[in-house]
Amino acid sequence: MQIRRSKNIFAIVALLISVFTLTPRTIDAASLSVAPVSSRTTVGNVVSVRVLVATQGKSINNAESTIVFPKDLVDIISVSRNSSIFSLWVDEPKFSNIDGKLTFNGGVPNPGYTGENGEIFTVNLRTKKAGTASIVFTESAVRENNGLGTDILSTTQPGVVIIDPAVAPTDTPVALAKDVPAKPVVTSTTNPDQNTWYSNKVSSFNWTVPSGVTSVQTLLSKSAVSTPTIAYDASVSQKTYNNMEDGISYFHIRYINGQGNGAIAHYKVQIDTVSPDKFTTVVKRDGVYDVVALNAVDSLSGIDSYSIKIDDGQPLRVLKSDIKDINYKLPVQYSGDHELVIVAYDKAGNHTESSTVYTSGDIAKPSISVSNTSLTVGDSVTIEGESEYMNTDVEVNLVNSKGISEVLKTRTDDNGDFKYVIDRFKSNGDFKLSAKLVFSELVKSESSNILTLKVSDTSFVKATKTITLTLASLITIVTLLIALILITYLGWHKFFGLKKKLNRDFNATINDIHKTLMMFKEELADQLKNLEAVKEDRVLNKKEEKIFKELQNNIDDIDEMIEKKFKKLK
Repeated sequence: MQIRRSKNIFAIVALLISVFTLTPRTIDAASLSVAPVSSRTTVGNVVSVRVLVATQGKSINNAESTIVFPKDLVDIISVSRNSSIFSLWVDEPKFSNIDGKLTFNGGVPNPGYTGENGEIFTVNLRTKKAGTASIVFTESAVRENNGLGTDILSTTQPGVVIIDPAVAPTDTPVALAKDVPAKPVVTSTTNPDQNTWYSNKVSSFNWTVPSGVTSVQTLLSKSAVSTPTIAYDASVSQKTYNNMEDGISYFHIRYINGQGNGAIAHYKVQIDTVSPDKFTTVVKRDGVYDVVALNAVDSLSGIDSYSIKIDDGQPLRVLKSDIKDINYKLPVQYSGDHELVIVAYDKAGNHTESSTVYTSGDIAKPSISVSNTSLTVGDSVTIEGESEYMNTDVEVNLVNSKGISEVLKTRTDDNGDFKYVIDRFKSNGDFKLSAKLVFSELVKSESSNILTLKVSDTSFVKATKTITLTLASLITIVTLLIALILITYLGWHKFFGLKKKLNRDFNATINDIHKTLMMFKEELADQLKNLEAVKEDRVLNKKEEKIFKELQNNIDDIDEMIEKKFKKLK
């Protein structure tokens, strides 16, 4: 139904245009013209011309034309409709610098327009080389608002832009007298940089008049090489212009003394006081990104940068030179409605603002994988991830069996892929692995799929754990046995007072026990060295670390006890 309705609308429009085109013209009615009729500039400058319509008392509602210009002499850099009398456009102004043509078809609703200087739009041209550029109307029509669309165009007035060669400001080639003044040195507090655009209408120029100068001549013009003609006495060292024209102007000055005219100094001034053209902010969805068209136009100094602000966030400054095309990827936001404010700045600092509310889609979460989920202590693992977002921060979350989390950071590449290598696992257990994308402190994706890594001990570590537990039990038993023997014997000795009467056989028995314990102590020491080797290979858990320390303490206690107690027995 919608398609049929659209076709009907297009058919009606086509019919109206054909009727309008075939309607015979009347004499002495509307005209199209270019203003100014003639202008002059130099190569490399920007010149603006207005396209006007005059109705000679009649009411019009439409005009169209193809405007031809010499593509080898000028390029169109922009078309401004800020002051246009037309609010309806069948075809908005479109230009091709390759073909040297500009076309338009626009109009105004009832009661139409009546007037003699109705601006349709302004064309901003940049000159390319010296010559005379004619701006000419072809295939044109101006239609009366009489219900029939009668074409009442009777005349067209082309415009001419005379382009002089771009001559660098230099001294006149005419030989100067020997003792004429030197070239003035000009400074400006209002326009200190000759290559920068300024938005102020007031321009001041300063110079220092040397001795012997009898007068000063100045001139402000659009030409880069004009000769100053306005004379002042030698006391004048400053000139201020309070109403500078937009565009590129030149301040010229020279000194004069009794010997003649000195060399001319030329100072370039670039003024732009008009904000960029009004524009509409349009956001579209391009894959997983929200994309805004940054296509503002400034007819004079040109667009310099944009400020992009989403909701209550900090504005982001984007230089036009950093934008590859008009489409710019907005920072990723959570799904939902967001307020977007775009401010376009021209090179003079003037700005125009546009805003809209757009709806952002869901954030696509990443996915991760590993080649092997069954590992042993000391193994490394490479985490490979995929996402739909380029050059984005990634947080890899690793959680051990005790619930302790470690955040590992990496970044996606130009394809949205990422990798992270966990060098060596130092302990066993089950580890949970996941990842999320980080766009800002407040904006993150949901976590990826969760992987479980099972990390087990090596066979050597398992064997040493068995030895550790066995040795711990033996040490406890032996320690208790030694303590029992010593306590029993010392008790027997103290109770009966028979120490001096012990025979040699009993002493020999004691010596045999001493030797046996010393051998056992040496065996424990060897096993302790094995445990120290394990400790260098991996981190012992708390239980293992406790047994390790008890082994050390028990060996030290055995050593001290054997030496001390058996000395007493002997």
